[in-house]
Amino acid sequence: MTEPTAVVEITHTARKRLDLLGPAAGAVVEALRAELERTRQLGRRVRVLDEGAEVWVTRVEARADCPALSVTYVHLPHPAPPTCAIVSVVPDDTGDENDQA
Repeated sequence: MTEPTAVVEITHTARKRLDLLGPAAGAVVEALRAELERTRQLGRRVRVLDEGAEVWVTRVEARADCPALSVTYVHLPHPAPPTCAIVSVVPDDTGDENDQA
């Protein structure tokens, strides 16, 4: 098993959104959280803040029991150990041409 390279947590606000999205979304984001512990850069960097903090957004593909999700996280390299916080989880309907009203 690969050693963690960062400590990753899901914020209270993001957890409340996951509660609304259901247990499948919670499981998907928990798997993403575990992956972020091993792989710091998932998705695309959208902003660099003070002290080297970075804001990233990644998309999780839809599954039978979970919609596609857009997940925003903040990576803080200092102080050691590096930390990440998943701050936002929202349904992502971009690119879903099959759902036409």
